[in-house]
Amino acid sequence: MSHKCNIIKDILPLYAEDMVSTDTREFVSEHLEHCEACRAELAHMRKPADFIPDAAVVPLKRIKKGLFIKRLQTVFFTAILACAIAAVAFGILTSPKFFPYSDGLFQVIDGPDGSIAITFDNKVTGYSCMKEFDNETETEIYRINAWTTTWDLHSSHRGRQNMVIPSDREPKIRIFYAQNDGSEDVLIYGSNENAEENGVTLPRLILMPYFLFALFALVALAIMRFLLRNKSAVTIWLDRVLLFPISYLAAHLCTKGIRFTTYSSQRDFCIILLVAILFYFALLTGKSLYQAKIAASQKKAEQER
Repeated sequence: MSHKCNIIKDILPLYAEDMVSTDTREFVSEHLEHCEACRAELAHMRKPADFIPDAAVVPLKRIKKGLFIKRLQTVFFTAILACAIAAVAFGILTSPKFFPYSDGLFQVIDGPDGSIAITFDNKVTGYSCMKEFDNETETEIYRINAWTTTWDLHSSHRGRQNMVIPSDREPKIRIFYAQNDGSEDVLIYGSNENAEENGVTLPRLILMPYFLFALFALVALAIMRFLLRNKSAVTIWLDRVLLFPISYLAAHLCTKGIRFTTYSSQRDFCIILLVAILFYFALLTGKSLYQAKIAASQKKAEQER
């Protein structure tokens, strides 16, 4: 390599960027016409450089992504657990407290159009009415009840509750007040030739079959989990399914305790199911966070060895 080539190679970076004077450009161009080595050097300078990412950047991005996911899971777990606790509190605070029969609890008034109006006392914040028809006596039978809740006692002002039974008076009408405490229903309107027909409104046991089914499912799934413990692909799904009967049992115990009787079965079951779903997602997220914590601890222990 000649002394001239060394000078040209020093100038080539500026020449490649077109940052030299006209005389210098002509000088370099003339040399490049006759020097293959310098032409190759110029071609190499003008070739786009391949970007090689720093190997340390990839693990950092992976760690950053993992921390973001963990933070997101923690926020979700906290929010869903708070919602579950709020749902349990709502179920307990809005649980009906039925009033036993008393003379001042309500008034029954015959309307001018033949309708029957029932006006409840101010302490009553809710009521329900069930209608049935006795074919033997061709009589419409109504069974009403009245209640309040802890929530209504402290925060709600619904005003006086009223109900009206329409004026279709073709059949005879009897109205009973269901006390919902195991006592006999009280006839409050109409005549009842046979006092034994008053009857007793009994609570439903609809919650017990669901509780027993969840308990049976939990035991069955736990046995399957033990028998298939060596099959990781199956146990992953079994672990997820196992959490739902656990969630349902926990939701029932949190909202109803060990009681299975209910005078408002639809309401109680819907609240238990809502709490169970919230518990399920909370347990699923908590389990994921716990497994991530265990994995991080094991990795740290391995690095310290």
